Amino acid sequence: MCQAPDWSQGDRYLRENVPVLAPLIAKYSPCPLKPQPKENRFSVLLTGIVAQQLPPEASQEIMVRLGDFLGRPIQPDKLAAASVDELRQLGLRQQKIDYAKGFAAACLDGRVKTDTFDELSDKDIVKQLLCVRGLGQWTIEMFLLLGLCRTDVVPSADFIFKKELQRLLDLPQLPKRGLINKLTESWRPWRSLAVWYLWQHAASKTK
Repeated sequence: MCQAPDWSQGDRYLRENVPVLAPLIAKYSPCPLKPQPKENRFSVLLTGIVAQQLPPEASQEIMVRLGDFLGRPIQPDKLAAASVDELRQLGLRQQKIDYAKGFAAACLDGRVKTDTFDELSDKDIVKQLLCVRGLGQWTIEMFLLLGLCRTDVVPSADFIFKKELQRLLDLPQLPKRGLINKLTESWRPWRSLAVWYLWQHAASKTK
């Protein structure tokens, strides 16, 4: 299993280079994120496919049913072997079944090689995953940040992050991708960590 980054090093860097984040670091440090084991990667990405346009509770229930039926962690060969009717009975609609089976096929025929991700750049991983229907920008960025713990991911499709960035920097409107990259340039190479702190701040206001 890939080791977690030294988040304390990122804390020091952000305090020195992005002082506006210092209060959040003081409040929410240390970051506990650790990479997912290799054998979980298919299941983690599958969850992203299943969760699209569903309430979290509904998608979690479907994943529990899939795990009960296919075994945990879910593997591509098991999903590929399941019939459409079986998957439909577990709660998946036809489009999600098509996406899930397409993803399993891509893993089985080598178009996607999740076990080699540790040796690949973020860009190369994104290139592999974008070939899979049903895996969009948000899902892939969440996987890079939360699943692989890559240190320099900016999830520019994530509403909560964009809203917190707007508040942090007192922006007149939600920033778009180009502006986000410009505004967070000084956060490199620890932008993932900064995003995590903004997520914690957002979550604290909902408790």
